[in-house]
Amino acid sequence: MNNNFIKLYQRACETQSRTWFFVGFLSCVGMELGAIYFQFVLKLEPCPLCITQRLVVFSLAFIFLSGAIHNPGQTGIRIYTGAAALASLAGAAVATYHFVIQLLPHEDVSSCGPGASYILEHYELADILRKFLTGTGDCTQVLWTFLGLSMPFWVGLCFLGLFALCIWRFVLAMAKKA
Repeated sequence: MNNNFIKLYQRACETQSRTWFFVGFLSCVGMELGAIYFQFVLKLEPCPLCITQRLVVFSLAFIFLSGAIHNPGQTGIRIYTGAAALASLAGAAVATYHFVIQLLPHEDVSSCGPGASYILEHYELADILRKFLTGTGDCTQVLWTFLGLSMPFWVGLCFLGLFALCIWRFVLAMAKKA
């Protein structure tokens, strides 16, 4: 193996958890800034599943920022990384579901209701939550692609990257306990 890679890996393992929590937080901020760019600059209206993914990113950002501010010991690191790993998996699951329904022919999708802005203006809170979490609306439309893959694919990949970061930090915390 490359000696530089080994040194980089050892240095990453020695980096404080506070720094890694802050890296996770900045990753979430980057994802949210990307979503804001797509919505307000490119004028791509988010669907309910997009909004759900954004809510998961907000929860992840909160977990990571709390961990960075708290700078916990090994037990706290395991708690924060465990919570963030679960949130990351939830986000990846929503993104995967969104990506899969975009792959289906539009005739195979049972209902396609109004967009997010209409739902927010005309529905009550309980109905809004139900619609956002069930993915009715314009979730089947592919409005943007990169390398032939739609946005939910890339968002899901980001969630999996954050999940990998959480697992790595969790394993390091477990190793230091032993």
